[in-house]
Amino acid sequence: MALVLMSSVRENNLRNWDSHVVRGSQLSMSHRPCDEIYVVGEGETLHTISDKCGDPYIVERNPHIHDPDDVFPGLVIKIVPFNNNKSWR
Repeated sequence: MALVLMSSVRENNLRNWDSHVVRGSQLSMSHRPCDEIYVVGEGETLHTISDKCGDPYIVERNPHIHDPDDVFPGLVIKIVPFNNNKSWR
C-alpha cells in the first residue's frame, strides 16, 4: 500500500514540475526576463536568443556548443541576462 501511495505522489509531483517548466520560446510570451539557464525553444537561434536577452557572448560562455548553427530545441545554454550585463547597455 505504501508503494502505491509513494508512486502516486511521485507522478503528481512530476506532472506539476512539467507544467512549471518555461521553455525559451515561451519566455517572450510571458514578461519574465531571460534566466541564466536557458532552454532553447522551437525555431530559436543563438542570434534570436542573443537579441532577446541582450547577451552577445553566448558561444563564448557555452563551450559545449561546437557549431553555432547546430542549435536545437531543448539545448540548455548559459546566458548573462541583459539586466546583469553592464557592458551591453
